[in-house]
Amino acid sequence: MDTQKKIKVMIIGDFLIFRNGLKLLLETEKNIKVVGEAADLSEASDSIPKTRPDVLLVDSSEADKSTFISFLSSQPSYTSIIILTNSCEIEMHRKYLMLGVNGVVTKEQTANVLFKAINKVHDGEVWFVRKLMNETIRQLVTERKSMPEEIYSYNCSGLSTREREVLILICQGMKNKIIADKLFISETTVRHHLTSIFEKLNVTSRLELVVHAFKEKLVEVPLESFEFSNDFK
Repeated sequence: MDTQKKIKVMIIGDFLIFRNGLKLLLETEKNIKVVGEAADLSEASDSIPKTRPDVLLVDSSEADKSTFISFLSSQPSYTSIIILTNSCEIEMHRKYLMLGVNGVVTKEQTANVLFKAINKVHDGEVWFVRKLMNETIRQLVTERKSMPEEIYSYNCSGLSTREREVLILICQGMKNKIIADKLFISETTVRHHLTSIFEKLNVTSRLELVVHAFKEKLVEVPLESFEFSNDFK
């Protein structure tokens, strides 16, 4: 029974000692189970359909390969991806963010940070440096305003009243559990609403959803004063 509730994780990286050490570390956390390891993206692609991991931990050496984009696009919607990197450079983290991964954790950070990141992305949230998130939100909104309107003509009116409520709370930086408590619904129902919102607004991530909500004025939050809460770290 407990096993079914654990977050299933797969480790992808070319050093065996890295994978073995990380597996031992992860399995000290009671709600995490390592269900697979792979030396590279190709090996991972073969194993993922069988193990159905919730979260992929990908070493940056694999994420920097030219095949990573196609690997990302082939992943099922229920799988979140965290990059593990030695780099603290904001631009490198921005690159991963723009590719559409769910988070980045630097290898110098503590095990508790990694555990928290895994739990957050599994809940449908993102894990990036807050400064990067704020700057990227502003940059993306500016870029989209300069593009032809028809490129981003989403069907905003298709959202139900409940979906709009969920959207507003997401843009306030709330995590799924808090949204569920506020709306007196289950976390599973929140996830179902999120899936529906993503499909209706033609977005693929929580970040893109927030950007779109600002641009289309679906939420009344002034961009100049906006900052992500700790839940969007």
